[in-house]
Amino acid sequence: MVMEIGEAAAAVERALDVLVPAGPGALAGLSEADVAARQAAWARIRRLVDVRGALLAGAVAKRSDGAGGGMARRHGHRNAVGMVAQTTGGSSKEARDLIAAGELLSGDDASAGPGAAEGAAPAVRWAQVAAALRSGVLSAAQAALLKDTLDRLDGADERLEARLVAKAQQLPLADLRKACLDVTARWDVDRWQAREKRQRADRYVSVSERADGMVALNGVVDPASGAVIKTWLDAQVRDAFARRRNEGLGPAEPGEAGRIRADALVDLARHGMRCEAPGSGVSTQVVVRVDEPGLRTGLGLGSCDAISTPMSAGQLRRMAVDAKLLPVVLGSGSQALDVGYARRYFTPAQRIALAERDGGCAFCHAPVSWCDAHHIQEWSRGGPSNLANGVLLCTRCHHRIHDDGWTVKATPTEVWFTPPRTIDPTRTPRQGGKAALHVDIGREDPPRVRTQEREPTHEPAPGQPRDHREPIPV
Repeated sequence: MVMEIGEAAAAVERALDVLVPAGPGALAGLSEADVAARQAAWARIRRLVDVRGALLAGAVAKRSDGAGGGMARRHGHRNAVGMVAQTTGGSSKEARDLIAAGELLSGDDASAGPGAAEGAAPAVRWAQVAAALRSGVLSAAQAALLKDTLDRLDGADERLEARLVAKAQQLPLADLRKACLDVTARWDVDRWQAREKRQRADRYVSVSERADGMVALNGVVDPASGAVIKTWLDAQVRDAFARRRNEGLGPAEPGEAGRIRADALVDLARHGMRCEAPGSGVSTQVVVRVDEPGLRTGLGLGSCDAISTPMSAGQLRRMAVDAKLLPVVLGSGSQALDVGYARRYFTPAQRIALAERDGGCAFCHAPVSWCDAHHIQEWSRGGPSNLANGVLLCTRCHHRIHDDGWTVKATPTEVWFTPPRTIDPTRTPRQGGKAALHVDIGREDPPRVRTQEREPTHEPAPGQPRDHREPIPV
């Protein structure tokens, strides 16, 4: 058996040397198309290797459940995660993903094995995720994320599972996490609100002096608090880099963004200590958005430009009052109004409407605070300043799209990117913006059980209309 394992490993190494020669300069003579083809083949092989790694990790975890730590302890490791992480050379997070994927695959095996009862329904849960993992369509990290998401959703069925598997094949892992987070929030709003309360209670910041005299700041804050902090700090970084470009100073030194954030916090603290109305630095605003019923009742979900985590409507109402933020009330279909056609630059209202459609960089999903509103058809060539001719892009993606020959088409509700033939010979359009991350959960109003009394609404006097442009006081 040991000899067979060694021979199999040697055969794999020889095949890999053919696919991706590891010698110095071996790839220098390859064309770009050849490198892309080999990259795609290598990625599929890696996913198939993940399948075998997941099966082994699942076996290690199963055999380490016994008294005294089982297999992992006998091999000198604290637990199964530690053993898998050390042997693979990866992180604990990667090891947990492999183990979770292994649990999916072991359940798949059990449902079809000789021990399964004849005529019984398959015992495996999330069989579509397991099948996509086993076939090499999904990586172990993607499969583990989908399994964790589906496990959290009471009543999740095969239809939602299929939609998530399809979405996972379209998105990078970081964006898939955002999509899964959004699905989790929309699936059970009450549970999400309870999560917000727990996070609010767990916030803290610590300040300590290190042995070398430096002062260490550490802490975590809830999403509502983090949105305000992140928006303000991002504005300072963006302004500093813009001034650096305008002054022709060249690229910043490594770590410059972190130093700008540190200086901004110090400046804010100094200003606050000597000013009755604290506030300094580049002015900015936090934009929160919620539909009209949510603003009125405090029920449902909304979003904030600064962070990707969904927030309850009640939380957004409190933010709008406490921090004097800018609320965006959405009409039917969550569509913001298109404002202004004759201006050279997009108005603040139009930029907010673009943020509602694009959610940040429409191409790479970077935060709104990193982006500028760009004309798809240039203003100098007659392009109007409206939603159908505007798109939010970060600086990197703006240059990438122009330099590489991508085309952009947009409507007030959608934006699409078509790659050049050098990247995709079929030139298949790719959806961008918030719609690219959206997963249909199969229902508009998830079943909810209210465990608390609703916050009182503040209705206008009889005969007086409500102005929905302003937040309702809590």
